[in-house]
Amino acid sequence: MYWLFADETNTQPSQGTFFIYGGLIASADQIAQVHESISRIRREFNFKDSDQFKFQTASRPDGMSIEDWSAAKKAALEAAQLIGVEMLAYVVHHGIAKSGNEVRMEYALNTLVSHFNFNYLAEKNSFGALCIDRLDEAFGYRYMRERFQTPLSVQGRKAPLERVIHYSMTCDGASHMSSVVDLAIGGFRYCVNSAMGAGKEEVARDILKPIAKMMWSKERDGKNYIGEYGLVKRPVMVMVDSYREDYEELTRVLTSLSNEAGDGPE
Repeated sequence: MYWLFADETNTQPSQGTFFIYGGLIASADQIAQVHESISRIRREFNFKDSDQFKFQTASRPDGMSIEDWSAAKKAALEAAQLIGVEMLAYVVHHGIAKSGNEVRMEYALNTLVSHFNFNYLAEKNSFGALCIDRLDEAFGYRYMRERFQTPLSVQGRKAPLERVIHYSMTCDGASHMSSVVDLAIGGFRYCVNSAMGAGKEEVARDILKPIAKMMWSKERDGKNYIGEYGLVKRPVMVMVDSYREDYEELTRVLTSLSNEAGDGPE
């Protein structure tokens, strides 16, 4: 059985060109290994029990240097990658996703969980659970009940998510997996925003190294591909030229950064 721990970022256009909803996939054994690894890293870098361990520099504990903070984040991502944790990320252009927050969030979650169910879990011939970072309670609990009880409507047909057998919510500080998810999604966000010209490419290149290796990929003709595996871009067809150019630039830069990261996927 596999757990998908999911979180969103770039929720507003002012934060970046693309809205992102992503997550990390791990088995029960891998979750335990992540817990042990992050516990060790927290001890090595002298985190207090209540200190946050997130991507955003504003959450850096008092007294910790920027150098140690960066090293701790890098160590955590590399540990998760070596354990075999995998990543899924959904992106949509804010110019296209103009609906209200709940509609945009529900569409993103539906895309992510259906991809998890029909592609990832189907390939593994296994079952899974979705654990979502904290949402508005009224929306979040309604969404989880409906997703468990009601099939998705996909292109006019009903598609039951028979492999996803558990839905729940979590929050910051409730597990070390939550920390790694925040680090991975925050790092991916930096790389996406860098592709759109908001960020330092050399920093993005360094951040993307373990993330690129975590992205679920498939090998074809000797190359690894993340498109429609670890990276899910929607809509499939982009009709507005300027938006399509942004998607193309995102794909180009992520591919370049991934490959420079060391035999990364495309």
